[in-house]
Amino acid sequence: MFHASVSEARANMDAMTHIIQGWVELHLLQRSGESLLESGATRSSYGRMRDEGQELLRLTQVNRSLYGAAESSECWIRYLDHIDDKVQDGLFQLLLRSLHFLSDNTDPQSCHAALLAVSLQLQETGSVFEPSVGGGLSDLLTTIISDIYTAASLPPRISVGRHDNYQVFLQQSLELSALEQEVMQHLLQVREEAERLKTGLDKYSHLWHSDRQVVIQEFLTYSRQLGPEELEAEETPPTLKDFQREIDLLHRVSREVTHLDEVIVLNGWLQVDLQPFRDSLLSIIHDWRNMYTDYLLDSVSDR
Repeated sequence: MFHASVSEARANMDAMTHIIQGWVELHLLQRSGESLLESGATRSSYGRMRDEGQELLRLTQVNRSLYGAAESSECWIRYLDHIDDKVQDGLFQLLLRSLHFLSDNTDPQSCHAALLAVSLQLQETGSVFEPSVGGGLSDLLTTIISDIYTAASLPPRISVGRHDNYQVFLQQSLELSALEQEVMQHLLQVREEAERLKTGLDKYSHLWHSDRQVVIQEFLTYSRQLGPEELEAEETPPTLKDFQREIDLLHRVSREVTHLDEVIVLNGWLQVDLQPFRDSLLSIIHDWRNMYTDYLLDSVSDR
């Protein structure tokens, strides 16, 4: 009878070890196929850890009955602490693996495909990233990291003498904190690349910043747009060649914008959708061309 109880208790310990080892291989973060990262940790992973945490608690209570141990006995408390150490180490390995995944996939030297995505939009105030590569992307990564740590709060604490849950303890790990810092450093690097991209496209900013009515009036008076240093200039009404020059210039800009890549990837991991920006800019260029052609058509009609 005693031998059977000990064998069953050992089998239960093996079952607990198997559960904990299974967490190490769990995927808290997943891509959508081979594409972008899905938002946050998966619910199935959360559910599994919560259920298996309760199973660990149940198995320890079964073993207490099998060993006939008193809950307050020093041997039983040490036994629980031993299991608790195993659980804590398994959770540490899970968090370590998940944070490594996030760090490796935001590192230009090791990432193999885009992980997250933003789009470049053209608004009245100018070009902006949605979500922003500053606050928006930072908040997203902070949420993802928080979701990783949340996994450690799901299994109930096995030890009766350690009151903080596993998450509170593991958040103090210097190794895990170092990986968090790596991710945020990668974010700073990609933010600089994104700003360079936006700055390069600001060469078209006069198209969305300039007042078309002011420009056409200036063109009709001087046949060109005056420079910022020109306070006065001789009035020279535009010829057809002047109109053709402006229209041809807009055609060239339109062709240039049309050939912008729809999607580019910065630092190997941040996918930027340029199509919203490109489509809005082409619409603005179309309005500029119409400004000149409509004037010519109206002028011919009046004559």
